[in-house]
Amino acid sequence: MNASIDRPVTIFLSAAEASGDEHAANLMEALRRRIPNARFIGVAGEQMAAAGCEVLADLTGKAAMLGGPLLRLGYYIRTIRRLRKAIGEIRPDVHVPVNSPAMNWHLARAAKQAGAPVVYYIAPQVWAWAPWRVRKLARLTDAVACILPFEQSYLRRRGVNATYVGHPVFDDRPPQPDPPLDLLDAWYHGTWRVALLPGSRPAEIRHHTGPLVAVAKAIRRRWHGARCTFATLRAYDPDAVGRMVRRIGTSDIEFVAGKESAQRVLAGSHFAVAGSGTVTLQAAYFGVPMVVFYRTGPLTSFLYRTLGRLRSLVATPHFSLVNILAGRRIVPEFVPWRHSTAKLVRMTLEVMNDPGFLCDARKNLLELVRPLCVAPPGKAADNAADLVVRVLQQRRLTASP
Repeated sequence: MNASIDRPVTIFLSAAEASGDEHAANLMEALRRRIPNARFIGVAGEQMAAAGCEVLADLTGKAAMLGGPLLRLGYYIRTIRRLRKAIGEIRPDVHVPVNSPAMNWHLARAAKQAGAPVVYYIAPQVWAWAPWRVRKLARLTDAVACILPFEQSYLRRRGVNATYVGHPVFDDRPPQPDPPLDLLDAWYHGTWRVALLPGSRPAEIRHHTGPLVAVAKAIRRRWHGARCTFATLRAYDPDAVGRMVRRIGTSDIEFVAGKESAQRVLAGSHFAVAGSGTVTLQAAYFGVPMVVFYRTGPLTSFLYRTLGRLRSLVATPHFSLVNILAGRRIVPEFVPWRHSTAKLVRMTLEVMNDPGFLCDARKNLLELVRPLCVAPPGKAADNAADLVVRVLQQRRLTASP
């Protein structure tokens, strides 16, 4: 789309997680191709800053899931108050919140009060955890860019101006293995290549390293020819992660860090044990069967046990993305989970011993990700940028005398 916007435009973006920071940075690049004179300002991490965003606050290092933000409530309240004031003073032409609804609900409201339209990129998953908040999403947004195919119709039926743009995790996807790895050969000879995927946040790596090491030890005891690789999508220091793993008691696990390195590991893996999150989609893209888990902190575990009905408040019967998208359990999941590692180890060995499951899972996972990939040369970031431009053009037409 060619943008006919001939004056400086101020775009306020807000991302509070490392993944949101990456997707927002890619969106900025797509927007700059359409609006070369745009000014970007907002809540940003390192990647958005490198792309040219003026940083008012960086929350990416403090991102957490499943109860973690409650422990930093005072800090978040003060920061959000400051950001709301900044939005009122800047009066941007458009606000683009990226995921992170706990923060972005507040900032979107401030943007609306300042007269700016709101284009939400990576729609909050209200269909999963808070379906009653769909009305709030409709009220606070002018457009929503969805990254899961079913979200467009789900949200539109409920009054949200939603558009499916594709999933940004596949914007720069490498080729899939051709021919695919031989799962039955690995099963028969025990020559497994297993990816251990803790997640992208530092807290996830700390919480998930112990269970993953226990799983790796069990795999190596069962199949001496197996090789396990600990892989993170973020470019953490692999030596530092390695020292943490060796303190737990093993030295025969390989370590890689960074998106490209992790993708190479997945492309060469027969199986994965993955912390719940976007990394499961990366594994699915390469057709890697997996077991998914997410180890919760003590606060969430306490709430889960004492409230009893916590899960009944969740609208989806599944927690992992691959099962949610499939609408059924195509891989085992332990989410939320704060138990001994024995159950995770048993399930991992059980499914690795089941060649029928392995082949079915690969087929189902590959079919699952196909509609998430935007046909080249387009990208999800390009589609989202076109949506932002359309809203800006409409605002200009509406504001014209």
